[in-house]
Amino acid sequence: MRFLETVEVRQNLIITARERGKLVARRERHNIWVDLGREYLAQLISFTSFGPDTPERDDRIKYMGFGIGGTRQVAPGVANAPPLSTAYAGTNLNTDTDPTVTTLERPVRLAGGTTAYPGAGGDTWLGQVQAPAVHTVATEVTFRRLFLTTEISYSSFTTVPLSEAGLFTSSATPTGQPLNTLVAYDTFDSISKTNAVEIEVVWTVRF
Repeated sequence: MRFLETVEVRQNLIITARERGKLVARRERHNIWVDLGREYLAQLISFTSFGPDTPERDDRIKYMGFGIGGTRQVAPGVANAPPLSTAYAGTNLNTDTDPTVTTLERPVRLAGGTTAYPGAGGDTWLGQVQAPAVHTVATEVTFRRLFLTTEISYSSFTTVPLSEAGLFTSSATPTGQPLNTLVAYDTFDSISKTNAVEIEVVWTVRF
């Protein structure tokens, strides 16, 4: 008797928004592990040489980021008007069924400039996940990140309709680089981020 085993990467994404502790929005999604993410896993378990042993790559999941791109943006009147249309210009074409997605479509800053795009070198685009990661069972891992009230919506960005999220490795550049390559992606019905709202992201990857 022959047994066929298929190794699959499955993800579950929960995004929760609270205003002064009160739940105002929640999104539960099954996002995609993109082609670059599959390449990442294949390279992560490989060596390029032995003696000394040299891994093909040794970066790990470290960051999350948000954007206002994606096809599920339901507040185009806000996303496509100043200052967002100036600071985070672009289209809303990315889907959460296309594994060829490589970056957030219209990434937003956690902190930094007001209207310039892609922004000054000191702009912060990605947030570091909590450590250690959580292994509820041996074959899954959960990454968490709390985006504070002071992040994303600041200065002239009073309301930011978040509609896409990405998961990134430690090879990403969180400061000064808006378009980092990601390993997992999702677009969702937008959540209005103001300076009264904090957002918790719980991203679970199962094998």
